[in-house]
Amino acid sequence: MNLGEANLRTVNTSKPQLVHANSKQSVTATESFYSLASDDSSQDDNATILYQTPLSHMRSAAASRDALQSAVSVASTKPAKLSPPDHVETLTAVKFSETELVKEKPLSGEAFRAQQVADSEISPTTPGLDDTPYIRYAIEQLTRDDTRPGQRRQGGASDESYPVDRIVSDEGLGYYGRSQRSTRHEREALDSTTRHPESSPPDDVLVPVEHPGDSSRYPKLDFVPGALRLLPLAAFFLCCLLMITALIFCNVWSSRHDGFLQYDGVDTSRYFLFQFLPQILAIIMILWLFIIQRAIQRIFPFCALSAYDRTAGNSNIFDNAALFPSNFLIPNFAFFRYMEPALGFCFLSFWLSLFTVPLQGALFQTRYFANEGEDAWRWTTVRPVGWTLLALYILLAIALMVLMLRFRLRPTGLKWDPVSLADILVLFHRSNMLGDFEGSEIPSARDGQRASKSYRLGYWKTTNRPNEIFYAIAEEHALARQYSLEGGKLKAKVATKTFAGQSMDLEGQRPARIDIHSPNVRFRWVPWFLKDTCVVAWIVVAVILVLAFVIISFVNRAVKRGFLPLLPAPTTSQGFSPANFLYSFVPSLIGMILFLLWQPVDLYFRALQPFANLSSTSGTTAERSLLLDHNASLPIEISIKAVLAGHYKVAWISFISLLSATLPVLAGGVFTAQFFPSSQDVRMAASMPAYEALVVFTVIYALSFLVIWPGRKRHLPHDIRTLGQLVSFFYQSPLLGDAAFKQPRSKIDLVTKLLASPGDKARPRYEFGVYFGRDGGREHLGIDRSP
Repeated sequence: MNLGEANLRTVNTSKPQLVHANSKQSVTATESFYSLASDDSSQDDNATILYQTPLSHMRSAAASRDALQSAVSVASTKPAKLSPPDHVETLTAVKFSETELVKEKPLSGEAFRAQQVADSEISPTTPGLDDTPYIRYAIEQLTRDDTRPGQRRQGGASDESYPVDRIVSDEGLGYYGRSQRSTRHEREALDSTTRHPESSPPDDVLVPVEHPGDSSRYPKLDFVPGALRLLPLAAFFLCCLLMITALIFCNVWSSRHDGFLQYDGVDTSRYFLFQFLPQILAIIMILWLFIIQRAIQRIFPFCALSAYDRTAGNSNIFDNAALFPSNFLIPNFAFFRYMEPALGFCFLSFWLSLFTVPLQGALFQTRYFANEGEDAWRWTTVRPVGWTLLALYILLAIALMVLMLRFRLRPTGLKWDPVSLADILVLFHRSNMLGDFEGSEIPSARDGQRASKSYRLGYWKTTNRPNEIFYAIAEEHALARQYSLEGGKLKAKVATKTFAGQSMDLEGQRPARIDIHSPNVRFRWVPWFLKDTCVVAWIVVAVILVLAFVIISFVNRAVKRGFLPLLPAPTTSQGFSPANFLYSFVPSLIGMILFLLWQPVDLYFRALQPFANLSSTSGTTAERSLLLDHNASLPIEISIKAVLAGHYKVAWISFISLLSATLPVLAGGVFTAQFFPSSQDVRMAASMPAYEALVVFTVIYALSFLVIWPGRKRHLPHDIRTLGQLVSFFYQSPLLGDAAFKQPRSKIDLVTKLLASPGDKARPRYEFGVYFGRDGGREHLGIDRSP
C-alpha cells in the first residue's frame, strides 16, 4: 500500500492504527529484548542485537494507553519497503527501516489544517495486500502487558494459547511462522528471567544424606524396641523350642506307654497339672506375642519410610499403616500390601497361634487302661491335638527366626522408640511435606487420596546449607519449608515446588473449610465399639448373658451334679474323646473370643488418654500429654503407671485386659467326663473351685462394660490410628517451632527440654482445640500451647 509521507499524530487506543516507519527501535520489542540494526553498518542486515529491557521501561496496559493519548505528533517517515513475496523469510523478530523517530513541536492551527488535508489525500490500502496480520500484531503488542511490570501475561499470543489453527496468514512477518519449539524455549527463558532474577537466591532443596559418620552427633538410625531385640526374641524362640520338645515327648510317650499319671480327682494338683498348666503357658506366650505385635506396628510406618528401606516413598503409609492393632479376631494381611511378605507371614503365624490356648485345654484327657492286675483311669495325650499343636509351634518358631533376621539385617531408621506424641513431633520439626496435610484435621471425601510422593525418614541437608544435617521425615528432592513475614506474623508459604521447577498453588485446591468451632466437628468421632449405642448394647448383652450363666450354673446344682454330654464319652486309642474335646475346646474358644474383644478397648483407651488430658479447659503439662507412653507399656506396668498418673479408667480397663486372659484358661479345663456310680452313667462334671473362679471373673468382665463409656473428652474429629491422622493435628501448629523439638540428640534430651521451666516462668501447658496456624493465622483444629 502507498503510504507516502505519513505522520502519526494521534492514536485512538480503542481502534489501533498502523503506520509503517523506519526506526532503530523495533516495534516487536518483547518483554525483555530490543532488536537494532543499522543500514550504514558493515554488518549483515539480518544480524540482530538483543538487549534486556529494564524493568522501568516495561509498562502496563493502562500506562501504554496514557502514553499514546499524550503523544500529539511523530516525525514524518519514509514509505515502508516491502520485500517481494518470493523473498519472504521466517524471522525471529520483525525489522523495519532504521530512520529514527524524531519528536516534533505541536503544530500551529494553520499547519494542523494543512496536515489534515495531506492526510486525506493518502492513497488507500494497496490492493491484494492484507493488513490483518499487521493490525493483529499491533493489537497484541499494545495489549500484552500484564498488570504487574516485568511479568508476562499467561494468556499471551503464542501458538499454544490458541485452541484452533490460525486461519490468517502472517504475510511473511515471521510472527505466526515461528516454530513451536523456538516459541516454547523463548517463553521458558522469559519466565525464568521473570521468576528468578539475578538477585534471587537459588532454590533450597532437601537432599537425603546417608549416615554422616559422626556417631556422637548423628547416631546410627538402627534403634529397635526392646521386645524386638535379639535377646528377647531368642528367649521367646527358646520357649517355643521347649514347647515343641514337650509336645513331641508327650505324644511319643503316650503312644508307647499306658498314659502318664493315674487320675485322682478334679480338685487335685494332678488335675491342675494336666488341665490348667498347659493353657497358662500358652496364654503367657500369647501375651508375649501381643507385646511383639504392638512393637512391630508401632515402628513399621517409620521403617517403611526409612531411607534404608526399599519401600521408602510409599505415601500410602501415612494413611493406611496402623500404629497399633485394632482387631485381633481376624488375621492382619496389611503387610502383604506393603510389600513386606516376611512381616505378613509373621503376623499370620501369630494369629494362628491364638488357637494354641483352646487346643492346649484339650491336649490331655483321662482314659481307662486295663493292665495285668491293675485297672485304672490315667491321664493320656490326645495325639491328634498334640500333633496339631506341634505344627503351630513350629510355624511360630519359624516366624520368630524370620523376625530376628528382619530387624537384624534391615535398620529401622529410628533414633529411639516413637511411643509418644512428642517423639512424632520431633520428626516433623524441619519437614517440608506438611503442606500435603492441608485441611486433614477434618475428615472429607479426599481422605486416603494423597498424591503419591517420595517421603523418607532419615538424615537430610539442603542445597543452600550442605553442612547443616538434620533428622526428619520429608519429601525427597523438594523445596525446604519456607516462611514469610506478613503483618507481623510468620506465615508458611503454601505454594510448593518440585525439583524440576514446576509449581503448584495449594491455595487454589483448598476445599471449602468446615466450621471447626462446631461441636459436631470437634466431637464427631469415637471408635465404633465405644459409641453410645454400642456401649449400651455391650452392657445389656453382657448382663443378660452373665445372669443366664449364673442361673443355669447354680440352680438345682446342675454343674456340681453333672450333666449328660450328648456325645460319645469313651476315649479312643489315640486318646480322643468327642465329649471331652467339645467341652474343653469350645468353652476355651469362647473365653478366648471374650479376651480378644477386650484388647482393642484397652489399646484405644491408652491411645486416647493424651488427647483426653489435652482437652482439659486449662490444658495440661507435657508429661501428662506429649510424653505419655501408655501404648508401649507392659500389661502390669500400664495399670501401675496409670494409677500413679490419676488415669483410673485406663488403669482399670488395662487390668481387665489382663484379667480376661483367665477366661479361656479356666473355661478350657473346668469340665471333664466322669463316671457317676450312683446313676451308672457318664456325665460332664466341673471342678467347682475353678468354676466358681470362672463365674467371678466373668461377672467382673461383664460389669466392666459400664466403665468403658468414653466421655466427651475422648471424642475427636477423626481416628488416631495412623501416622497421617496424628500429623493432621499439628501440621500447622506453632508447637513445631519450639526449641524443644529442634534436633534433640536423645530421648533424654527431648524430655529434659520439655520439662525444663524457662526461667522463673511456670512449665508450659498444652491443649487440644482451635489454634492459629503458621500459615498466616488461619484457624486449625489440633494441638498447641495453652495461651
